[in-house]
Amino acid sequence: MKKRLSFISIILILAVVLAACQPDGRTETSPATPTSAETITETPTKTATSTPESSPALPVYTPSDIFSIIMFSPTKGWALTRYDSRILRTEDGGLTWLDAMPPALSALPDLNLQPFFWDADSAWFTPYGYAGGVLFHTQDGGLTWSETPAPFDNARYIFLDLSYGYALVSLGAGAGSHYVALYRTLDSGITWTEVFSHEPGESKSLPESGTKNGITFRGVDHGWIGGSIPMTDTFHFYATKDGGVTWAQETDISLPPGINNAWLDVWQPVFLSESVAYLPVRSLDSAGDQLLIYRSDDYGETWTYQGAVEDGRALDVISADEGWVAADFALYRTLDGGATWMVVPAVGIPAGIFFLNVEFVDGMHGWVVTTLDGDTWEPLEVYRTVDGGASWTLVP
Repeated sequence: MKKRLSFISIILILAVVLAACQPDGRTETSPATPTSAETITETPTKTATSTPESSPALPVYTPSDIFSIIMFSPTKGWALTRYDSRILRTEDGGLTWLDAMPPALSALPDLNLQPFFWDADSAWFTPYGYAGGVLFHTQDGGLTWSETPAPFDNARYIFLDLSYGYALVSLGAGAGSHYVALYRTLDSGITWTEVFSHEPGESKSLPESGTKNGITFRGVDHGWIGGSIPMTDTFHFYATKDGGVTWAQETDISLPPGINNAWLDVWQPVFLSESVAYLPVRSLDSAGDQLLIYRSDDYGETWTYQGAVEDGRALDVISADEGWVAADFALYRTLDGGATWMVVPAVGIPAGIFFLNVEFVDGMHGWVVTTLDGDTWEPLEVYRTVDGGASWTLVP
């Protein structure tokens, strides 16, 4: 459930966002057949096929380019390499990484991988521009992958269980607009139904203007899309209550005192329970860069400002009260739901290290991705803690 950005010019930030379409999803909601106020268009897909690609065991990968880590236990989880170009898996807390890429894709560059990880074994992704649209799905930690034709090749996914999911598909961007479509599956991605789509010359409840970073659903009906728009002090944040058919802008969010004429980039909500969620918002103005933290205690109906972390670039919340932020040259922790953030000394990590990403799976086990150079991100290094951040060890 993470979102990462570097501190560069607004133009570069917008360019990165436009190329995408985060969420990080670890929700566990039992699916039910959704209802909606409008007719859902059925979009035919090709006949589903499943062609597993298997190997006796995953090969060991010697990483020097891990950029993000997604763990589901102190030992098991996933990682993506720089530029989201390769999927890795670990079974020993990141001491060893295994190459979990489907063999058919191993040698292909520029796949723009945007996987969704449901747990330590299950994942979905669609490589950009590959064979006209193919959904890869694993249920055994990447040992085997099934391939199913999909009616799109540029999507971000959110699954509510192993069968019910949504795909936010980028249809193109330009002139301050970003066109998307939303699809739903009831069978783990074998078939897809179009729920929403932008059409030329047709006004929609989810406007074409602005960028869409990704999508989060909590239950089959309630979903959120965050993004940005080239207007200051404007939250580009939309919600649906009918499974994505219609959308309405969230208008009850306010900026904290001292934030004026700021460019805002709204990330995706992170749900910790049926009711509690966090919403990170990047704020950039003449005074600098801050990560604003908002919280909802009513299923995302309202959002209350909690606090901010200067230069915050990655948020990880592990409970209703505890969370972490990687912020340039410091690592922050909250134990009161984001109201206050304390700098963690990070014993074992050299001074002057630049923090890029942070991942905790519980109160004791965590990982950070760091670099010596905040501009080039070279080299990338991973540190691990098993004592709640009191001490850190470099992972070879």
